[in-house]
Amino acid sequence: MKKHINILIALGCLLSSQLAYAQKDNPNAIDKASVNLMVSKSMELYDLGRLNDAIALLKKAELKDTANWKIQYCMGKCFYDLTSYYAAEECANRAFELINRLDDAEAGLNELLGNINHRLGLVDAAAMHFKKTAQIMGAKAAKNNDILVYIEQCELALADSKAGVINVRKSLSATLNTIDDEYAPILTRDGKELFFTARKAETTGNNINPDDQKHYEDMYHAIWDESLKDWVVQSSTFVDLNTNGFDALSYVSEDGLYGLCTINTSAAEKTTKSSDIFEITSETPFRWSAMDVIKNKSINTDYFEGSATQSLDPNGGEGEIMVFITDRKAEDSGMDMFFVPKTDGTWGSAKALPKNINSLGDETTPYLTNDGKFLFFSSNGLPGYGGYDIYYCQNIDGNWSSPVNLGMAVNSVNNDTHFQFNTKTNQAVFASICQNGDYFSYDVFQADLSKMSYPFITKE
Repeated sequence: MKKHINILIALGCLLSSQLAYAQKDNPNAIDKASVNLMVSKSMELYDLGRLNDAIALLKKAELKDTANWKIQYCMGKCFYDLTSYYAAEECANRAFELINRLDDAEAGLNELLGNINHRLGLVDAAAMHFKKTAQIMGAKAAKNNDILVYIEQCELALADSKAGVINVRKSLSATLNTIDDEYAPILTRDGKELFFTARKAETTGNNINPDDQKHYEDMYHAIWDESLKDWVVQSSTFVDLNTNGFDALSYVSEDGLYGLCTINTSAAEKTTKSSDIFEITSETPFRWSAMDVIKNKSINTDYFEGSATQSLDPNGGEGEIMVFITDRKAEDSGMDMFFVPKTDGTWGSAKALPKNINSLGDETTPYLTNDGKFLFFSSNGLPGYGGYDIYYCQNIDGNWSSPVNLGMAVNSVNNDTHFQFNTKTNQAVFASICQNGDYFSYDVFQADLSKMSYPFITKE
């Protein structure tokens, strides 16, 4: 999908022009000019992904000019991208109070308020702002900037809500879910052992990602304690395997002797050029001892690769298949899913999944059932409710069916990812962005789908 309109670029040109005229024609406008320069530089930081640095500079500009709508608008954009939705809402509303009712700027503010209300679950308000945005932009611009898609997402969510669809998710653990990001849950051993990924202050190396000012991620392991009726983290499991960069476990075999994980140390130890897929092995089930990068140039490239999952050959062959994500074709279709066969322990050549599955947006966090008959994944480029939704495809006679949205019983108006499903118990686990006090972060969830009518449900 095409990226939504970037009002910041237009603002940058406007501010640069204003700054030049102010300095030339009005020597007394130096304070206003310095504010405009600070806002312009903050927008450059925004485009580089340095959101917290942009906010810091905007707050300095705000001290100089408390009635500047552009400052509030830009801060709202930054806070929104940081999932600080209430702070974004406050800034956007303040900008709306201060704006001089310029059509282009008002369209940008309505779009921002639409996005914020959408993420907050205020779908009626979101739809109103998106429709106002489309009215100001005109039909062609609204289509090109995905405003019509956002309206469709709101209307779909409102229709399901009116129809009485009930979301069946439950928090996987009140102890494990915190204001930090927890995601990529993997339940093993009949639900008694859990692997997940998190970005916490105690991450290995204590390094912080300069882009979003959050700690890098580590892999975690927890065991269910029947007496406590809760999960207990096993701190020693990954102590020798977590790096100073990004580490995420995405697949574990049923016997617990093999797994797949994503490692990215390009900004920390510099032992990978980008994100690479590693194989993780063990001589004792679920107690990992070795981790090695997959040496196949069609799998690991200089681009991002990760979130790998594996299954038996769905066509009944003796080998296996792996599905993973990569941005090697990002200019054409965002993040895509690729599949690769494995025969006699040797990886074949990776190829992209069909275009009816890989959208023009981003696909991520695939999961294959053990028999390879069903593929689950998340996408922000297919019809849904907002953000990333979870979809499934069925392998029929060697061909993948078109993606089907799991619906509002599982999905939300926020990002829903990392879905994994146990065909024996009909239990699912996944991750979703949800509210934790004044903060929004990824938490891990579980859902009993045994009473649902999905084709992958095992009937008694």
